[in-house]
Amino acid sequence: MNIREIITLGFMTFALFVGAGNIIFPPFIGLRAGENLWYAAAGFLITGVGLPVLALIAMARKNGSLVELTKPAGKYFGLLLSLICYLALGPLFGTPRTATVSYEIGINPLFSGQVPLSIFSLVFFIAVIICSLNPLKLIDIVGKFLSPLKVVSLGLLGLYAFWRPAGNELSTFPEYVETPFSSGMINGYLTMDTLAALVFSIIIVNAIKSRGVDRAQNITRYMVITGLIAAVGLIYVYISLFYLGAYSLPLARTATNGADVLHAYIVNGFGFKGSVFLAFVITIACLVTAIGLTSACASYFNQITGKSYKMFVVILAAVSMLLSNLGLTEIIRFSLPALTSVYPPFIVLVIYGALAKGGNNSVMLCMPATLVAFVVGIMQSVVPVDDIPLLVQHLPFYKEGMGWIVPTLVVFVLSAICRKVTPSQRVTS
Repeated sequence: MNIREIITLGFMTFALFVGAGNIIFPPFIGLRAGENLWYAAAGFLITGVGLPVLALIAMARKNGSLVELTKPAGKYFGLLLSLICYLALGPLFGTPRTATVSYEIGINPLFSGQVPLSIFSLVFFIAVIICSLNPLKLIDIVGKFLSPLKVVSLGLLGLYAFWRPAGNELSTFPEYVETPFSSGMINGYLTMDTLAALVFSIIIVNAIKSRGVDRAQNITRYMVITGLIAAVGLIYVYISLFYLGAYSLPLARTATNGADVLHAYIVNGFGFKGSVFLAFVITIACLVTAIGLTSACASYFNQITGKSYKMFVVILAAVSMLLSNLGLTEIIRFSLPALTSVYPPFIVLVIYGALAKGGNNSVMLCMPATLVAFVVGIMQSVVPVDDIPLLVQHLPFYKEGMGWIVPTLVVFVLSAICRKVTPSQRVTS
């Protein structure tokens, strides 16, 4: 691959990651972190940028196959996790949310409620279908047209945020007084970009292969390079939006989410033109993400069923369109517990996939730890607080939403000891 192709692929990777959720979280964190802004930002960047890049590397080592990545969890548990990942990030939660976010933050305020969500979602997903039907041209559609628009828009917004802060007053809200770093980590964790990396990686791997790269070592090398390009873009966008939010306190003191902060800042600086600009950035960001999710999910279901890729594109887009009409609030309410439950086991699999050499007995080593992470994640995300066992509630990092970490590490170490003690045992499924 030449330099131009690598940069184009890096831009595409960056554009696939940056959806509306990534644009909305940082301003709100910046607003509430105040004087502890950079501690919160550091935590956010670890889970919001570091883990997704690690996931891309892990997937490159598995040739872009989520099936291969989840094998150490066991045949059936791995398949369950794969299905949950694709369905959650695809037609059930992730893709419908792209339409509702772009509508409620960009289109609806711009047109004062005159454009119904049903009409917008229909147009939105027709565009998604058109751009996703030919996966071989996806890098040209996204990488050469939509990505530059997205990169330029976000780049200009970032520069303006540093040039024209809305004020000079900072205020640290309670949740960022004592634990700003861990609070930032949780917010980065909830962006779900690590799961998105698992879904998008097949697009990137296929794009690398389409340029004549076929050796596994070279595919991994180019994935690392493009992942680092995307990481630089993400860090720039996040830091500029953290800064924007932190110094927007005079405009958005009572804001309840990042959309309020962002909208207040842009309208204050640009007026009606600012609303148009915000609608454009948000819609482009969401459209690119929706294209990537739909294409990746269609490729996955094509791979495991052998049915037509184009058929799955149409079906997935249609289901996403229907569910998007539930509205943003309902989608978030249903999606958050499901997504945060499945995130911990995938962190285990990503770290293992990126660092371990694997082997015939990798299931013995990895499955128990992955299962523990999944169970504890479900307890913290789905089970009512009164029904959670006291033992779980007293786990380290439980209050930070990461109570799964210590028991997962303990079980992993115990599994490693058992594997050393019984080297002749081989577990393959």
